[in-house]
Amino acid sequence: MADLLRLPNLFTAVADPLAGWFLAGQAAPLASALGASACLYASGIVFNDAFDYAADCRDRPERPLPRGDLSRPFAWTLATVLMLGGLAFAPNEKGLAIAGLMLFYNGVRKWPWLLGLCRALNMTLGMETVIPWPPTILGAYVVVLSFIARREETLPRLRPLVKTLLLGIILLDAALVAAAGHWSGAAVVLSLLVPAACLGRILAMT
Repeated sequence: MADLLRLPNLFTAVADPLAGWFLAGQAAPLASALGASACLYASGIVFNDAFDYAADCRDRPERPLPRGDLSRPFAWTLATVLMLGGLAFAPNEKGLAIAGLMLFYNGVRKWPWLLGLCRALNMTLGMETVIPWPPTILGAYVVVLSFIARREETLPRLRPLVKTLLLGIILLDAALVAAAGHWSGAAVVLSLLVPAACLGRILAMT
């Protein structure tokens, strides 16, 4: 289950709205933002594996579904429950947009810019009033990361780089908060790197 959810990655996901919360004056309901982020991100990860089952059987047989650890119907159910949970935490246009973009990405076209937009919107979950420049920088970073990650199947040697870049999202979020002068907030965001990196040593991130 932890491999299916890419558990280390969830810390990179919640780092986004946490950074947004510090950047935008700590006015948004933080618990709801973090819950929505974690659920929607996990939903997208599980939907990705469910949609890509045939390709993963060929290219990524080490993943939980091709390995037979969990069934595909279970994955569909889990992804749906997680998505609904995320929307319960964020029953607004941001949550709906993330869910819709995530389903389009996984089910229709895997355009890297869609992932960048999802991560930018993910940061805004923590913002009562949206500040555009930090989500834009984060989104651009994730687009570049996505282009590199798409080469993993043909170039497995890229996987350590992709893992490093995924963890780098937390560093970027912390740097954005620090650049705005919120040093204590940056330290809080940066602290998420510890569980993410530790779990990333024993659990899959890609």
